[in-house]
Amino acid sequence: MATLTIHNVDPTLKAEAMEIMRQHGMTAKDTISAFLYKIVNDHRQDADACFCRDLELSDETKRDLEDAKAGRVNYTACKDTDELFKRLDI
Repeated sequence: MATLTIHNVDPTLKAEAMEIMRQHGMTAKDTISAFLYKIVNDHRQDADACFCRDLELSDETKRDLEDAKAGRVNYTACKDTDELFKRLDI
C-alpha cells in the first residue's frame, strides 16, 4: 500500500477536522480513504463526474498542484499516518 503525503494543511482546519473525526470514531486514515473511495466510485459510475471539480482551490493549493504536475515536488514515504504527522511536526 502506498503512503499519501499531505502537507501545507492549515493547522486550525486540521485540528478541527481531527476532532470531528475523533467524535465519529474515525482516524485520518479512515476519513482520507473514504474520500478517495468516493472519488473513485463516482468516477466509475460516471467518468465525467467528480464532486471535487466544483471545489474552490486556494492559491496555495493551485501552486502546489502546478508544482506536482511539473515534477517539482519532493515525496516522502511513511509507514502510517502517525509517522507522517510526526515527520511533518503536526
